[in-house]
Amino acid sequence: MDVQGYGGRDDRQHASIQSGLLAVADTAAARSGLDRTTWHRQGAGDGELAILPAGVPEPAVTDDYVRELVAALADHNHDLAADARMRVRIAIHHGVAMPGANGWTGQGVVGVSRLVDSAPLRGALHTFPDADLAVLVSRQIYTDVVAQRHTSLKPAEFREVVVRQKEFTDVAWLRVPGYDVHGAPPAADPPDRPPAVTAGHHYRAEAMTVINGTVDAPNSVFGIQHGR
Repeated sequence: MDVQGYGGRDDRQHASIQSGLLAVADTAAARSGLDRTTWHRQGAGDGELAILPAGVPEPAVTDDYVRELVAALADHNHDLAADARMRVRIAIHHGVAMPGANGWTGQGVVGVSRLVDSAPLRGALHTFPDADLAVLVSRQIYTDVVAQRHTSLKPAEFREVVVRQKEFTDVAWLRVPGYDVHGAPPAADPPDRPPAVTAGHHYRAEAMTVINGTVDAPNSVFGIQHGR
């Protein structure tokens, strides 16, 4: 999980946000029956990477913990000015994690780190400025937990997005509790896969070359156009 807009706050706000984030996370865990003292937690000031022990059910995290996190954030932000609110991005993934010399390693760690820092998740909090929390679950979590109805969540509450972050590219599923993520595309959402061409519909793609300076190129074509 990560706090949105942390870098734009001053030092005193940083200290308050860090303590507030831990308090909110602890409260949400206690209310959902999860024991954070058993989690392997790697702090990062405005965020936290948490490796949960074997045996913790994914539905409890994806459903119960997120629900209580929304409530805890609402309590925390209740008396704060709009620009002082703590707004959080959280990503949930299932994969390999191993302790390393300087933190946790493994493709599961890489994947969840890319998800929490992705453009679709960041953009969701810009699109819904009243929301305190935006959630992104990996393809595995959505397919195995949400789509199979192991939670009280409805698949329609999620929106499929494509995450392209550094060397990582994959499909993930976005949810903003209390908001319709299908109503408006998240700001800064990278383009998804191109639309399929269906009968009776025509699409045109263009590529344009921009040249600065004088060019002497008679009978040349600068630009490609493909129509269908």
